[in-house]
Amino acid sequence: MVFKKLFGSSEKELLDLLRKHLILSKEAMMMFFRLITAPGSLGLDELSRYRFTVIKLEKEGDRIYDAAVMQVLKGAFPLPLVADLGVLLDDFDDILDLIYFVNMELARGIKVGLHRVKVVSEVYSFCAKMAEKALEAIDALEAILGSITKSLAKASEEMTRIDFIEDEVDEVKNEALEVIYERSKDLDVLAFTHLVEVVRSLDTIVDKVQDSSQELVRIFTAAYS
Repeated sequence: MVFKKLFGSSEKELLDLLRKHLILSKEAMMMFFRLITAPGSLGLDELSRYRFTVIKLEKEGDRIYDAAVMQVLKGAFPLPLVADLGVLLDDFDDILDLIYFVNMELARGIKVGLHRVKVVSEVYSFCAKMAEKALEAIDALEAILGSITKSLAKASEEMTRIDFIEDEVDEVKNEALEVIYERSKDLDVLAFTHLVEVVRSLDTIVDKVQDSSQELVRIFTAAYS
C-alpha cells in the first residue's frame, strides 16, 4: 500500500505517542470539569494538590511531545511529511498546554473566592457545558487515532463530529460572553478578566482539537492517495 511506503513502521509509534499525550489532556480536562461543576469542593490544601497534579500532567505531556518531535526529526518519516507532522504535534501539545492554563486559572480564581460571586457562578455553568463538549471532542479525536490507519471514512466521520461540537461550543461561548459583558457592572476587574480568560481558553481548546483532527485526516488522506 502507498501508506506503508510513506510511513513504514514509524507510523504506529507516532500514533501511540499522540494517543498517550491525548490521554493526559483528557485526564486534565476531566479534572477541570469536576472542579468547575463543584468549585467549592476543595480546600486550600486540596487546591494545592490539584495544581500539582495539573503541573505533573503538563510536564509528562512535554516529555511525550519531545519524544514525538525527535522521532520526526531523526528521519523516520519522508521529508514531504515532516512539516505537516510538526504542525500536528504542535496542535496536540497546544491542547494540553491550554487545558493546563485553564485549570490553573480556575484554581487561582477559586483560591481567592471568585466562585462565590453570583455572576461568576452563573458563567461557570456555561463553562461546564463547554468543558463537557471539549471532552466529547477529545473522545472523537481519540477515535480518529484509533481508526485512521484502518478506515479513513470512519476518521472523517469523527472529524465531522468534532466540527459540529466546535459549532456548539461557539454558541455557548457567545452566550457566556454576553452574560459577562452585560453584567460587567457586578464584576471587578479581576473577576471579569478571569471569566473571559476561562471562556476563551475553553473555546480555543476545542478549536485546537478541531485543528488536530483536520490535520490528521489530511495527512493520512494524502498518504493514501
